[in-house]
This record gives sequence, structure tokens and C-alpha cells, in this order.
Amino acid sequence: MTQKAECEILLNALLPLAEKLLKKHGEFYPIGAVLKFDDTVEMNAIYDGNEFPDSKEVIKDLIDHHRKASVQNEIKVSGIAWNASITADGKSEDAIIVSLEHTDDYSVLIGIPYKVGLFKRIKFGELFAQPGKHDVFDI
Repeated sequence: MTQKAECEILLNALLPLAEKLLKKHGEFYPIGAVLKFDDTVEMNAIYDGNEFPDSKEVIKDLIDHHRKASVQNEIKVSGIAWNASITADGKSEDAIIVSLEHTDDYSVLIGIPYKVGLFKRIKFGELFAQPGKHDVFDI
């Protein structure tokens, strides 16, 4: 299986969950998932006792958690999803962002913009992708 295909496994686990949480609550805290070497997906979240944690801290803690798993050679793909504001065509938009990183030097950011309409219904835009960072795996 290719690096991209293995990352898509986590995208297909994280994105629907993020969309579901967004529809249900109007927001969500960052969530993570990893793909282990036996091809099982493990979802994870971070809770530090704070009922309203800072999302940047949650993302940092998820990265640290995934990095520890990578150093122990437990995972081959890391995925983290969060809610963000992006700028597209000079306009600010809300979006779900999913960072995917593979142990074999592959990293991508996937995003899907959304708008909240009447009766708090969410309308999603088109997926986009751009190169990601290497935060989890030492390459």
C-alpha cells in the first residue's frame, strides 16, 4: 500500500468524525488517530482536566503523544484534525483541517471549508490539499 493510501485510511476515519462533531456541537476540539504497523486505526484525544482547553495546546499534546508512539516504533501514520480559520481568495473561511504524516517522508494537510447556514446547517465546500509539515516522525 502506498504512503498516500495509508494516510487516506486516517483521513477516512478523522474527517467524518470531525464533520459529525461539528454538526452536533457547532465546534470540536482537536482529535487524533494513528495507523499502527498491523494496519489497525486507533483514535485518540487529549484531556488535561481543563474543560475548555486551548486548541493549540491540544494539538501540541497530540503531536507529542504521536511522536512518543513513533519513537517506540508503534505507528506508521499520524493524523490530527482541528477546526480553523483559513484565507481563500482573500476571504476568511472556517475549515476542518486534517494533518496526515507518514513515517516514510510523506506529509499532507487536507482541508474542507464550511459555512454555517440557516438553522445551523453546515454546508461543506471542496476538499483541498497542500504539503504538510514533519512534526511527528524523525526523517
